[in-house]
This record gives sequence, C-alpha cells and structure tokens, in this order.
Amino acid sequence: MTEFQDVPEIAQPLGYPGATWAFYQARTSGVRLRIPGWGMGDVLISLLGTLTVATVVSLGLSKSHIDPEHGWGLIVAFTSPWILLAGWPCLAAALKGNGAAIDFGLTIHRPHIRLGVFAGLASLALASVAGYVTVHAFGPISSSAGDLAMEQHGIVLVLFAMFALIGAPFVEEIAFRGMLFGALAKSQFTPLVASLISAGVFALFHFEPKRFLVLFVIGVVLGEARRRSGSTLTSVVAHMINNAPGAISLLGVQIAFFGH
Repeated sequence: MTEFQDVPEIAQPLGYPGATWAFYQARTSGVRLRIPGWGMGDVLISLLGTLTVATVVSLGLSKSHIDPEHGWGLIVAFTSPWILLAGWPCLAAALKGNGAAIDFGLTIHRPHIRLGVFAGLASLALASVAGYVTVHAFGPISSSAGDLAMEQHGIVLVLFAMFALIGAPFVEEIAFRGMLFGALAKSQFTPLVASLISAGVFALFHFEPKRFLVLFVIGVVLGEARRRSGSTLTSVVAHMINNAPGAISLLGVQIAFFGH
C-alpha cells in the first residue's frame, strides 16, 4: 500500500469504500459514522436538476433581454446551475450521510495536496496529447467556455477566470468524483471502474463532442487521484492545476487590455 492508501478498513462504515482518510480522521476523533444513504438517485437529481436550472435560467435571462452569453448574464448563467450540481450532493450528504466533508473526503491532508498537484500537471500533459490526436482526427477544437470568456472584459472577465480556477473545480469534483464516484462505489463497482465511469460522465456532461477525448483523459487522471487518495480534495487540487493555464491567460488578457 502507498501512503495514500494505508488506512485501516475500520476507518469507514462497512459497505462504503469511499473517502478513506476523512472517515479515518473522523472515527479516530470519536465521530459516530453511518453508511451514507445517498446514491445514484441523488446523482440523477443533481445532474438532471443542473440541466434544468441551466435551461430555465438561460430562457429567463433571454426573456428579460439579458444576454446569457455576455456580461453579468454570463456570470449568472455560468454559476446558477452549481446550486444543483454541488448543492444537492452536499445536502444529500448532510441529510443521508455524514456531511460532505466526510462522505466526499474534503478534509486537508498534505500528501493528498502533493498528489493533487502531480495529478494536475499530469492531466495537462496527457490532455495535450489527447488534443493533438483529436485535432489530427477531427480538425481544430476549442473550449466553449473559453471562447465566451474571451469576449468579456473588466470585472466580468476577472470573475469568470476566478470561477473557472476555483469555483468550477470544487463544484465539478463534488458532483463527479464526490457523489458519482461514491455512489458507484456503493453500488459494488470497483474503484477503478467507478473512476472510469465518472470520467466518461464528466466528459459527456460538458456537451462538447470534439473535446470528449480531452475531457475524458482529464477525468481519468482526476479519478485516479481520487481513487488513490480516497479524497475528493485531491482531485479538486488537480482540477485547479488543470484549469490554471486557461484562467491565468484570461487574466493576462485583462491586464494587457488595461495596459493599453
């Protein structure tokens, strides 16, 4: 076992091979743990609810003559679906489990942070390879979010960059490597299979077919970080590292704009 996996089996409730380090810390601190009662039904509520909120908000903004792809309309359209994407998993963990921090492994452990940084750098490298293959097979690719961001300026651009760097990694990891991975593990899928399935759903949920391979590869690396550490916080750190170049480039555009 590695230092990331060397946690006694008693650290977690029987039947949930999820966030091992968080369960270990909680149990050694005297916290009475229970088997999380949330599962795939909650995953469906979270994902379908996210799509519903995104659609309703975009339509509502458009009817109010606010462009959901520009300015403050973009910020609202970009962040409002997070209410269901991360909000429902956190609520479900609070009501049916031991809380998001324990059930999803959102507790700080220095080795996990180091692994997250390494995984983030690895995801950038492997995503570049996947991007190279995709471009040669299907032609140029781009990120929809990145394209929209490049059309913004001022505080909207800065906020969008910060949300992409910090907010999106937390939200998406809680949804995909937190609840989805955990629900699959509770359904008797092996951690490796749970990691692969969560990567596939993560890639599909971005609704960018030409970027599927790139997103899937990133998801596999993030899932592997989650699997090895037993902590969603590890994949959050890795996701932040992966998003950092894009967010920094957006901030650089803003600095250059003001410089002129």
